[in-house]
Amino acid sequence: MTDAPATVTMLEPAALIAFDLWSDTRAAAARIGEALGGPLPGLRRAAELGGGWRAIRVEPTVWWLSGPLADADAQIARLEAALGEDGAATDLSGGFARLAVAGPGWRALLMIGGVFDAEDPAFGPGSTAGTILHHVAVRHDVLADTLVHIHVAPSYAEDLLAHLSAAAARLEAPATTGA
Repeated sequence: MTDAPATVTMLEPAALIAFDLWSDTRAAAARIGEALGGPLPGLRRAAELGGGWRAIRVEPTVWWLSGPLADADAQIARLEAALGEDGAATDLSGGFARLAVAGPGWRALLMIGGVFDAEDPAFGPGSTAGTILHHVAVRHDVLADTLVHIHVAPSYAEDLLAHLSAAAARLEAPATTGA
């Protein structure tokens, strides 16, 4: 047996803050990006903001901020000050668990039970996708060529971890031939 094509792990809890913009999205996004430490990403994209925070665009006017749980209150305060009357922020930290799929085989692994083309080379670092995986709504966030994080409802996290771990083992197993 060779090195596993992909490994799946449950990540420690992290902050997850959603914010929605209600008016002049471009101007508000520019102002908020400046307040948070970097430009907000475009559609189907994610970007590092600094301080361990990552912005993930999930809808045309909605972003998620993922980062250190210990800094959540301070980040919400910065975000609310920058939002002003142009939007609202909601702490979703307890509403999602995160899995990490790491290794050169992550794309093939996500195709097992997935309903989108994870093998498309355009789906690389900085890309995001909201889709279904093993009958569960998930949000993929590609961090590197060999790493994707999956946000999933906590009630499905263990089941999805088991599904992906079993699928990874099948991908790793040597091929057998019939008699």
